[in-house]
Amino acid sequence: MSTIQTQENLITNITGEPYQPARLYYQVSNKKTVLGVFQKLKCMEYHPSSDRWYWLYIEEAKKIRFEQSYNKIPKDVQPVPLGYFSFIDDEIMILEVRSFQRLIEAIKFFQTRLNWRAAEPLRLRLVNKFFGSLPNETPKPPTSFAEFFDRDDIIIHSPEALEQELMAVESQYETREEKEAAITAYMQEKSKEPLPEIEEIAISIHEEGMMILEMALRMKHIEAWEHWNGNKDFTQYDLVQNMIASLPDNSDQE
Repeated sequence: MSTIQTQENLITNITGEPYQPARLYYQVSNKKTVLGVFQKLKCMEYHPSSDRWYWLYIEEAKKIRFEQSYNKIPKDVQPVPLGYFSFIDDEIMILEVRSFQRLIEAIKFFQTRLNWRAAEPLRLRLVNKFFGSLPNETPKPPTSFAEFFDRDDIIIHSPEALEQELMAVESQYETREEKEAAITAYMQEKSKEPLPEIEEIAISIHEEGMMILEMALRMKHIEAWEHWNGNKDFTQYDLVQNMIASLPDNSDQE
């Protein structure tokens, strides 16, 4: 007896990008200052029932460009919540959003309005997969991210732990050339491992930190896209090799 496999439809947000949850953790040093900023922004709205500050796609935020930007969104569904903030306690605030693009846009938007000395984003939990629904189903992505991020099995990447791993690799060799070659080989092998479905990474918004974060999220997004399209064995290693192969060959111009 043969079975016909039905292709799922990709779940996307109303702004056009794939549904891919992320939770950003802020270290708060001055909650009063943070609340003062939220209260002044016309695109922020407090909901007492959930004790959340909703970031809406209106007023100051409507200049942000998505695939389906502000003017293309039907009036009857506006204002669209782009994400929401909530306080775990006086020193930890989280922002939850439904896509990597919304995450990046949020960091940039609030970076210019919320002094990092009052609240600084330091770590990020994210889901490295896309979601689908059957053609005859109404897409219903979860309204709460607790099922993704309030778990005990999340892979947490620590910069300190990676440094210890690299030092252990280096210690097995004597010359600088051997150490560098060993580190390169080690990182190459790590890039061949599939991304965890849910992980936590440390981030920085200072100096080149935003550029590095954008690049990392873009690469994770591409791997999720490849897996969605059936290329289940695709890894970050394959992505890097594809990028290298696409570079122009200037050897003929020398």
